[in-house]
Amino acid sequence: MGNDSKTAKGASAASEYDAISEQLAALREDMSRLAETVSAIAERRGRSMAADIAEGLSEARHYAVARGRSAEEQLEESVAAHPLMTIGLAAMAGFLVGALSRR
Repeated sequence: MGNDSKTAKGASAASEYDAISEQLAALREDMSRLAETVSAIAERRGRSMAADIAEGLSEARHYAVARGRSAEEQLEESVAAHPLMTIGLAAMAGFLVGALSRR
C-alpha cells in the first residue's frame, strides 16, 4: 500500500506538471499574440504620426514661402518709396564693411 500512495502522488505530480506546462504554453502563445497586436498598433500610429508631421512641414513651408514673398514685396515698396534713403543706407553699410575689413 505504501508503494501505491507513492505511485499516486507521482502520477498526481506528473499531471500537475503537465497542466502547468500546458498553461505556460498557452500563456506564451497569448503573450506572442499580444506582442504582435501591440506591434501592429505602434506601426499604424507611427505611420499616422509620420503623415501628420509631413503635412505639418508642408504647411510650414508654404507659410514661410508666403511670408517671404510678403516681406520681399514690403521691401520693394519701401525702396521704391524712399530711393535716396536706400542709397544712403547701402553706402553706409559698404563703408562700415570696408572699415571693419581693414582691421
